[in-house]
Amino acid sequence: MVDNNDTKEASNLLAQELGDLEQANPIKPGGYSAKRLSAGSGATLVQIAFDADVELAEHKAGTPIIVQVLDGEVDFSVGEETHHLNYGGIIRLEAGVVHAVYAEKPARILITFINI
Repeated sequence: MVDNNDTKEASNLLAQELGDLEQANPIKPGGYSAKRLSAGSGATLVQIAFDADVELAEHKAGTPIIVQVLDGEVDFSVGEETHHLNYGGIIRLEAGVVHAVYAEKPARILITFINI
């Protein structure tokens, strides 16, 4: 149980609505913009905003990740397989899995890096 005096340190409101995330991390014309929202002992949250026709080229994360589409839609490639993720779509990857993300139209994703 959390003591009321520790509530401020035990919780951190990151956004009340999508508009808060849009203001904190506007879309970069012709590219993408990444912004760390929170980092803690269990997880790190990063939001990436994509402009239209932008790809985040193949890369891999050092920890397991969960990716959720917050706005728009993206093509999420893992190896030879591509998953079309719409608003609300979620995918989980183990650490070290090579992947890429492409947004045909403006989109926004949330990545949870699971600290193990």
